[in-house]
Amino acid sequence: MTTTPRPGDIDVVLFVRSLGHRIAGGTRAVLARANLYAELGYRTTLVVTGLLDDDGDWVREHGLLRPEVRLLVLWRDGPDAIDRERAGELDPIVLPRVPDGPGVQRRTRTVDGARQVRTLVDGTLRTIELHDTSDATRQIVVLREDGTRESLWAFAHGELIAIDHLRAGGGGRRRELVVDGRAVWLEAEVEGHVGAGEARLRLRDEEVGDYAGVIARWLDATFAAAEHLVVFADGENVWQRALRRMRHPRVHGVSVLHNSHFAAPYDASAPTKPHWEGFFSDTTNVDVMVCLTERQRTDLQARYPDLPPLRVLRHAAPRPRVRGVRRDRRSVAFVGRLAPQKQLDHLLQAFALVHERVPDAVLDVYGHGTEAEPLAKLTTELGLDGVVRFHGATGQALHAFAGSRVAAMTSLHEGLPLTLTEAMSVGTPVVAYDCNYGPAEVILDGENGFLVPQDAVRALADRLVQVLEDDRLARRLSRGAKRVTKSFSPRRYRDSWRELVDEVAASRASSSSHTVASS
Repeated sequence: MTTTPRPGDIDVVLFVRSLGHRIAGGTRAVLARANLYAELGYRTTLVVTGLLDDDGDWVREHGLLRPEVRLLVLWRDGPDAIDRERAGELDPIVLPRVPDGPGVQRRTRTVDGARQVRTLVDGTLRTIELHDTSDATRQIVVLREDGTRESLWAFAHGELIAIDHLRAGGGGRRRELVVDGRAVWLEAEVEGHVGAGEARLRLRDEEVGDYAGVIARWLDATFAAAEHLVVFADGENVWQRALRRMRHPRVHGVSVLHNSHFAAPYDASAPTKPHWEGFFSDTTNVDVMVCLTERQRTDLQARYPDLPPLRVLRHAAPRPRVRGVRRDRRSVAFVGRLAPQKQLDHLLQAFALVHERVPDAVLDVYGHGTEAEPLAKLTTELGLDGVVRFHGATGQALHAFAGSRVAAMTSLHEGLPLTLTEAMSVGTPVVAYDCNYGPAEVILDGENGFLVPQDAVRALADRLVQVLEDDRLARRLSRGAKRVTKSFSPRRYRDSWRELVDEVAASRASSSSHTVASS
C-alpha cells in the first residue's frame, strides 16, 4: 500500500525562462500553478533559466508570484563555492566600452525610461548601452561594422551576469554565464528548442555534455536531500530534456504539453515536430504527461500508444475582477504574441473586410513580438492606419478584453490558449479558427462565440460583423461566455492539479525511470 506524503514533505519544481514585464500565457499558467502549490503548503520552487535581472521583484509586487515560492535563478544560483572561490582570484571582466579618442562620438537619449548611450566610431555605430535611473548598466550591445549584432552583455544591479555571442547570419548563439562579474563559469550553446548544445564549466575546464544536462546536474545537487521531488517540465523546450537527464534517485516528472505536437499542416495527417520526437521516445523520469485538450490526448494515444499515462488538465478561468472598464461596442480585440503562429496577417485581412461593412469598427492589438514591423507595414498597405491600434504588451489582459465587444483568434495551432478563457470570463465572446488545439474545447459555436474553418478569412470577417452589428446576439454570446468560469472553475483546477502531484509523489521510484520507443 502506497502512502501519500503530506504537502510539506513534497518539493515541487517548475520552470520559466524569465519574469520580465512581458509575460506570455504559458508563463502565466506556470505562475498560477506555482502559486497554487505554495498556497496548499507544498515546498514550491520556481527555476528561472533565463536572465532575470530583478530577483523577481516585479512579479511579486504585482501579485503574480506568492512570497512563499522560492526562486532559483541559473545565472545567480548555479555557481557553487568552488566557482566563486576561483572567480574571486580574478580581475573583473573588461567591458566592451569604446574609449574616447579621434572619431568617437556618443549620443544620449531616453528610451522607455532608460538612458541610452550610442557610441559611433568614424560614423559607424559600434555599441549601444542602456542604463537605469540610478545609472547602473542594464545592457551593452556590441555591433559589427555591417550593423549586425555581435554580442549582448547583460547586467543585474549593475554587475555583469551574461554574455551572448551571436554568430553572423543568424547562425546561433553561444551564452557565457558570469559569476561575480569576474569570470565565465558556464559556456553553452543555447540556440534550439531542447538545450542539446554543447556546454562546459569554464572555471573547471570541464566538459559537461549539453546545456540541459547542466541544468539537470544543478537541480540534482540542489535537491539532493529531497525525499519527494516532483518536477514539472512545461512546453517544448530545454526543461523537457533537463527533466529526462536528471539522475536524482527520487525524482518524479510531469511533462506538460502547452502546444500542438504536429508540424505543418497541423492536423492528424502531419508528422510530429522533429524536436518533439525526443519527448515521446525517451520518457525517463516522466510519470505523467499532461495535455490541455481531449483532442490532443486522442491524437497522442493513437500515434504513441506506449506513452506514460496521459491526463487532460486545463487552466482555470480567472475570477473577473475588472472594474471601471467601459466596453467599446465597436472594438475587436486580440491579446497575445505577435508571432507567425498567430497568423495576425489573416486577422488584418479579415478586419479590412469588417471595416468595409462596419466603418466605425476598430481592431485593438495587445502584444509584442517578431511580427510587429511586418504587421505595421501590412496595416498601412490595407489602409487601416488609425483603425488598427497597436498597444504593445499588456499586463492587464482582462481589462483589454473587457473593453472590447468581441475577441478574435487566427492561430495556425494552439494548446489551450489562456487568452480564450480570460476573454470569456469577462463576457467577451471569441471568434476563432477551429485549429488544433484549444478553441473547440472552449467555444460552443453560436452559444459563447463562433468557430470558423482554418484559414477562412472571409468567414471570420462575417462572424465578427455579426457580433458587432447585432446587439441582441452580442448580449447572448456574452452571457454564454461568462459561463466558462463554471466549466473551468478555480476549484476544479485546484483539485485536479493537487491530486496529480499527490499521486505522482506517492508513486514508487521504480515507475519513474523508463524509456519508451516511439511508434
